[in-house]
Amino acid sequence: MTKIIKLIISSSLLIGVSFVILYILSTMYSPQADHVPLLNDQRVISPEVENYRPIIAETAKVNGIGQYTDLIMAITMQESKGKAIDVMQASESLGLSRNTIQSPKKSIQAGTRYFKKALVRANGDVPLALQSYNFGLGFVDYVKSHGGKYTPELARQFSKEKAKELHWSSYGDPKYVEHVMRYYTNEKQKRELAKRNSE
Repeated sequence: MTKIIKLIISSSLLIGVSFVILYILSTMYSPQADHVPLLNDQRVISPEVENYRPIIAETAKVNGIGQYTDLIMAITMQESKGKAIDVMQASESLGLSRNTIQSPKKSIQAGTRYFKKALVRANGDVPLALQSYNFGLGFVDYVKSHGGKYTPELARQFSKEKAKELHWSSYGDPKYVEHVMRYYTNEKQKRELAKRNSE
């Protein structure tokens, strides 16, 4: 009798553990995985980028886009994770060679101004402005001549055409919007979770 009880208990434990493992794996590889902060803590704003929040907030406010502070933080995260001097990789937006800017503050000022230009040119279309931050403002004109609305397919198409035109192996990051929004969304959910846990 004791052996049967032990067998039942061990079988139940094995089944329970298996379900937990299957749940974790299915969550990690589901389409929503990028929006589960507990599984993707490395995809939230890093302490290095968080240190730049006061400068980013002030610069965004000065440029009249203070409401986009968190999004600019996410751009910074995608560009350098706060580990480069040109934290927003904004040198090229000024027509300079990559990493020419030698001050994080100047990088944030240049990057924020460029993002604002992209927003204005995209008529407030945030995904289009984000992708244009990566591709260049010419992408806005490309989208306007191809239906007028940003889509991931247009980003892939533009990237391929530019790479071919320039004889490069690749051009920009056609998944830039997805990558930036991953940080933005996960950080937002992480904060909401922390707030709920503290209540």
